[in-house]
Amino acid sequence: MNQDNPDKKKGGRPKKSSTVRKSKTIGVCFSEPELYAIKHRAAKANLPISIYCHDAILDGTIKEPIKKEDMDVLKGLSNMGNNLNQLVKNSRFMGTNRLENQAQILLEKLREIINQLSDDWKNSKRKKL
Repeated sequence: MNQDNPDKKKGGRPKKSSTVRKSKTIGVCFSEPELYAIKHRAAKANLPISIYCHDAILDGTIKEPIKKEDMDVLKGLSNMGNNLNQLVKNSRFMGTNRLENQAQILLEKLREIINQLSDDWKNSKRKKL
C-alpha cells in the first residue's frame, strides 16, 4: 500500500542527528559503597542513575590534588589548633602571664600559616583540569 502512494509520510518519530544521538557507551566499574553513594545522590537529585552520571561527568570540575607542601602546612595548622585547645583546657592551672606568652607564640605561627595558604590559594595554584 505504501508503494502505491509515495507521497504518504512514514509514521514514527524522526531520526535524531548523529550529534544529538547518544549511541556510544563507556564502561565504568564501581565498588559496592561507591555504587550505593551514586544511587543515593541520584535519588536525592530525583534523576535516573545514568542521567545523573552523565550530567556529573560533563558538568563536573576536577581539580588537581593538594600538593604535599600544602598538605604539610594544613597538618601543622591542625596540630596548632590542637595545641590551642589544650592551652584553653589547661588555662585554669596556668598563670595568666605564662598562658599569654604561649598563646602569643601560637597566634603568630597561625598567622604565618594562614597568610601563606591564602596567598597560595588567591593566586590559584591549583589548576582546573
